[in-house]
Amino acid sequence: MIYAIGTRLKYERAFAAGPVAKGGRNVGRDGRTYPGGFVFRTADEARHFLESKGLAGTHMVMGVLADWDADTEEEAGTPYRRLVRDADAVKLDD
Repeated sequence: MIYAIGTRLKYERAFAAGPVAKGGRNVGRDGRTYPGGFVFRTADEARHFLESKGLAGTHMVMGVLADWDADTEEEAGTPYRRLVRDADAVKLDD
């Protein structure tokens, strides 16, 4: 498991409604490329990122059922990688 971040209200509602996925790299209907969601190797790394950005109150960390080496790509100069395929997300017990 790897870890992602997201807006707390949005994802709390999504988890309450059913299965949740984090988006990987794709091209939208408008032709724009979405580079994939931010992912971190550990939950602590994701939490630290939120705290460093002042987002700990409005955002949350969730698990992502994906492989760090196979399902992510580095993004130069960032503390995170990008998810390259859609993957199921799981709510963590905080």
